Amino acid sequence: MSRDGTTGGDRQRSADPIHLRTPARSSTLPEWMLDPPPPRRTLGVRLKEGIAALPGAERLRRRWWARQRRERLYQRHPNTVKIVAMVLSWTVVLLLVLAVYALYGQA
Repeated sequence: MSRDGTTGGDRQRSADPIHLRTPARSSTLPEWMLDPPPPRRTLGVRLKEGIAALPGAERLRRRWWARQRRERLYQRHPNTVKIVAMVLSWTVVLLLVLAVYALYGQA
């Protein structure tokens, strides 16, 4: 036994390359299952790779990710956004009603 606790045989065994055990019988699987062809590149994958290869695409993607991670205005000020949405929707409905009244008032 050596100073590091291993025997000479351990050192010899670790120097040998590791081989996978081959089965005794050959496999019954067909050749295309044993060695499958590489996956096909679909139209979506080709388009995605083409867009990613454009200049500035990496910077734009990182900016998009940063935008997705930020806190939204309706999350920071929920009550203010609710009030503004109510006023805005009331204004739009009023304008639509006035437009219908003006159109039918001409006849």
